[in-house]
Parts: sequence; structure tokens; C-alpha cells
Amino acid sequence: MAHSPLQVFEAFRASMLAKTDAWKELLAEEVNLIGPLAQVEGKSLFIEVNTPFFSSITDSTLYKVVETEDYIITQISTTVAVPSGETLTLEVSEWYEIKDGLIQSLRVYFDTAEFRKAVMG
Repeated sequence: MAHSPLQVFEAFRASMLAKTDAWKELLAEEVNLIGPLAQVEGKSLFIEVNTPFFSSITDSTLYKVVETEDYIITQISTTVAVPSGETLTLEVSEWYEIKDGLIQSLRVYFDTAEFRKAVMG
């Protein structure tokens, strides 16, 4: 059954925020992640890199979603727990490429200065 890019994105986001593993089944085997802190290829590395980050999310607000062809573009804020026990809110833009009901790639953009300071001291 084919799902629209928006439906796939919504299922991915819901699973990630609910801290279930369903998001993993929405990834293509050759999925790419390109972001300020990581660049990986392949489903297993995507899962390895994102599992600890997703579990550190304490809140997320979706401000805008744009769907165009096979792409979903978002504007969100995400609050994460950092090792010090405090939380940090990141203003993020995400670009998902979704084909055949699976996420093919995800590009994530945010300012890393505060994140690096909070995580690395």
C-alpha cells in the first residue's frame, strides 16, 4: 500500500516522539542522513546514530510542513536532554525525501553552537 510523503513523515514523527521502534520500518535500506553532527549512509547506521538522539527528545513543536513532490520540509523546535541533566531547545529545519512509502534521505539543519556547548562543555 502506497503512502503519501506526508503520511510517511507523520508516522515517522509520531513514532519518534512516542519512543516506539516503528520509525525504523519507514527507512529505505540505503537511507542517507546529512546533518551538522553526522553524515551516514544506510539504514543500520541511521538507526545507530538516531536512536540515542531520539530518546533524548523531551518535546518537539512542529511549526510548518511543506509537501512538494517527494519532499517534506519542516520547521520545528526540538527540546533535548543533555548529559548535564539540563535541556536545550534547537530550532531545526528538516528536508525529507520520501519515495515508495520510505524515507530515502533526511537533511537536518540547525545551529550547532549551543548544542556543542551543552554537550561538550
